[in-house]
Amino acid sequence: MRSTARQHYRYYERVLVPEHYPVQCEGVGITLDGKVSVLSLGGMYIRTRESHPEGSAFGVRMRANGDVVETVCVVRRREPGGLGVEFIRLRGRHEDGLRRIIARLKR
Repeated sequence: MRSTARQHYRYYERVLVPEHYPVQCEGVGITLDGKVSVLSLGGMYIRTRESHPEGSAFGVRMRANGDVVETVCVVRRREPGGLGVEFIRLRGRHEDGLRRIIARLKR
């Protein structure tokens, strides 16, 4: 008999952000202030007190170790204490900056 267990695959590898390596996140044109706890090229989890509805899109700015990344994201998951967002516009120098941040986190 074959196993029917479903495996979940992600397009981008996720990286946990340790407490000693803060990745700050703020909204662009909206109220949002928090810390990133999980990061990938496809999105992130932001620990924040602010709450935005699932499906809402907004700009964010991340700062980590001299890199500044700005992008547009959409809320995919809302929980008490945080938001899971997907990046919908990440290009050029901002994508390069995110790749540098992730590379440092993986070391």
